Amino acid sequence: MNFIEVSKTIASGEKIYNIPLRVCFYARVSTDSDVQLNSLENQLNYYENYIKSKQNWIYINGYIDEGISGVRVEKREAFKKMIIDAKLGNFDLIITKEVSRFARDLEDSIHYIRILKEANVGVYFENQNLSTFDSNSELILNIMFNLAQDESRKLSSRVKFGHREAIKKGHVLGSSNIIGYKKDKCKLIIVPKEAEFIKKVYELYSTGEYGFYKLSKELGKLGFYNKIGNLYDKDTLKRIIENPKYKGFYRGKTTETIDYRTKKRIKIEKEHQVMYKCNDETIPAIVSEELWNKTNDILNARTKNHINTIAFNGSLKYPFSSKIYCGEHNTSFQRSHGSRRKNRPTWSCGLYLQYRLDACASPIIAEYDLYNIFKHIMNSIMPEKNRIIDNMLKLYESIDKTNQFDSELNDIDEQLKLVESKKSMALDLVFTGELRRDELKVQFEQFERDINLLNQKRKKVVEQMKILSQNKDNVEKLTKAIQEEIEGGSLEEFIRKFVDEIIVSKVDEDRYNIKLDIYLNLLGNELPKIKGARHIDSATDNDVPYLSNQEYVSIENLREDRKLNKFTYNVYVESL
Repeated sequence: MNFIEVSKTIASGEKIYNIPLRVCFYARVSTDSDVQLNSLENQLNYYENYIKSKQNWIYINGYIDEGISGVRVEKREAFKKMIIDAKLGNFDLIITKEVSRFARDLEDSIHYIRILKEANVGVYFENQNLSTFDSNSELILNIMFNLAQDESRKLSSRVKFGHREAIKKGHVLGSSNIIGYKKDKCKLIIVPKEAEFIKKVYELYSTGEYGFYKLSKELGKLGFYNKIGNLYDKDTLKRIIENPKYKGFYRGKTTETIDYRTKKRIKIEKEHQVMYKCNDETIPAIVSEELWNKTNDILNARTKNHINTIAFNGSLKYPFSSKIYCGEHNTSFQRSHGSRRKNRPTWSCGLYLQYRLDACASPIIAEYDLYNIFKHIMNSIMPEKNRIIDNMLKLYESIDKTNQFDSELNDIDEQLKLVESKKSMALDLVFTGELRRDELKVQFEQFERDINLLNQKRKKVVEQMKILSQNKDNVEKLTKAIQEEIEGGSLEEFIRKFVDEIIVSKVDEDRYNIKLDIYLNLLGNELPKIKGARHIDSATDNDVPYLSNQEYVSIENLREDRKLNKFTYNVYVESL
């Protein structure tokens, strides 16, 4: 029987137990106390016996998520496996204990119930004696899921309150993994051997003679390595120097959870953090306050000088800055030159510069070679601009999204009507006494969020339709950009304005045989700001190949073995 047939049978008065169905169960154990009260074995036995006791049901194995919060579905592997099996038609009904065991996020809950419905699978909530085969179930579940979601929000608030109280009492929160200390009953105890390392970090850096790379090497000479036997990296050393615990200060409220559902956290600005000197030995000092302050003054001064240098040079000091990425590590290439080649700068992976070949064996590229390659690219674009435009137009002609956008608008409008209908039904439930006014308030708040979200989606679809209708204007924009900017601009201007990313990789693990994937943004579109390269895996659907398998041989001899770099490069332009 499919979903509609089962629903009609139940609507005619038949009990769900009397309908021949293949039945599985879903259970979630989220805390240690739950495990003690309801072991996995007990749950398995209970559901197996329960399902097999129904004469018309066929028992199918269940799905259990252990030790996981129910707020977000993406963390529940058994749940996701159950959804896949439902789509494969492995069962007709899922039994679960209650609404809060299924999910505490309204959006996820309704989304997956609808997916299951499309797969002809119903869900039966045992404690509420409610199944999704019931035609009125969605409205009732909306209310129940809202209440369950609100309980998660309240729990999050209680946890935040507990953290605030702990901070007031000076209790050390968070991980016990802090070099130099071990945590015992919300207090820190010094680990002598690790404390020696911490003291040495401050003593060396406070001389002003060490950058992080040099500091890491010196610490290695003294026998100080991290847990896996490698030199300490820059970020770890910087965090050690900035940590006020090492001078005996308590610091709390450094981050805050802004969304109880996704657990997303943000950093709190230093001036809003809680910080004070511990006089009760809750956090014993490893270095003196004077040494800590001196070390941080040096660090802050260097950081400020670095920022000012970048700002003075127009945000990016060199045309290729923040544009070249290591294809192996997704790490930014950095510019450098030794005393023997002051006027022959090179670009190499940041990991190589910090830790040499032990960290990265990617190519070293002469800046002169990069300029020669881009001269060829720039000179080829003007004669070939018509081909670029033709390629983009063909791409657009092959994808007619007009009907798709119309369909999306119709779907959104139908969903808006459905939400308005639910608002009216909720009011009716209040008048009949089936829904309390406080529950109505929660429900209406969710309705308003749904409406705002749908309106935002509608706005985006309308904007996409507008862009599609402006195809001709976009072509003219591209032509004008190429003519005005490239014809009249310098090579450096071309690189700064139009080069999006350059991904560097080796061919056959040969550092001298180099592949460059070059991505141009000729339209000047605003690009998302993310850490790392957007094209680290490969070109996207929006990238149109312009030049392929172009070859270039270096004229720069940078190595003692006199081997020259050989380049193969591909160029992509962003589509309209």
